[in-house]
Amino acid sequence: MSSLIGKHLQGGKYKLDAVLGRGGFGLTFRAHQTFLDQVVVVKTLHESFWTAPNLSDLQRQFQDEARRLAMCSHPNVVRVSDFFVEDRLPYMVMDYIPGRSLSDIVLPENPLPLAAAVNYIQQIGRALQVVHSKGLLHRDVKPQNIMIHQLTGEAVLIDFGIARELTPNPAQTHTSIVSEGYAPIEQYLPKAHRSAATDVYGLAATLYTLLTAQVPVASVLRDRTPLTPIQQLRPDVKAGVLDALTQGMAVELKDRPQSVGRWLTLLEQPSQKSS
Repeated sequence: MSSLIGKHLQGGKYKLDAVLGRGGFGLTFRAHQTFLDQVVVVKTLHESFWTAPNLSDLQRQFQDEARRLAMCSHPNVVRVSDFFVEDRLPYMVMDYIPGRSLSDIVLPENPLPLAAAVNYIQQIGRALQVVHSKGLLHRDVKPQNIMIHQLTGEAVLIDFGIARELTPNPAQTHTSIVSEGYAPIEQYLPKAHRSAATDVYGLAATLYTLLTAQVPVASVLRDRTPLTPIQQLRPDVKAGVLDALTQGMAVELKDRPQSVGRWLTLLEQPSQKSS
């Protein structure tokens, strides 16, 4: 529950109906756009930040992210439709995606057919290319953050709560919030270099889950707990998929393809059964 449930915003334009999720930074609601009689998603800062002394800085950061996301116009990226500040809290309004997340579909024991898994990942890969072109890293690519639209069957990337600027500055400090199994090793370190290859890891790890219905071993543990080879779990995997998983989930950032486009090229290699 949240004290914001039932709250009307913007002079009654939006009404917050139910909490959809809580992340490290954000609090997300299913809401009603009363003027158009539409279901929408409204996101604001997590309760732990409401009394933060740097709330004004957080407002600006939230607005910057909303503005960048609004520029990421792509059918596989959730659309941002509005932004405002009310009672000192910033609010971002996004489309509501009816359907189920890939996590709900696949886990704990429903791996997808190879072609379906690759198709969803290609869709999200193309979405990430647009996100990166706008100067953002998603940093939380995982099955829970990919919705399958119940009407169109398309995959939609959601929850940009820990998205940050894509910067060449290796010394920039990043908040270390990670999703174990999908976060690359550099996300565990506040000042480690990040690049598009950071999201490549999450995308490849998501493909691993779609094919195996298993969460991969956390990147920080893989030096002592090896990842189960995909061929043992899915003998039908093709050479291109095997190469994409191996390179995309390389522990060290420098060993991964340095752009999503390069990684997708691996995934789309001519299909021949791996040995």
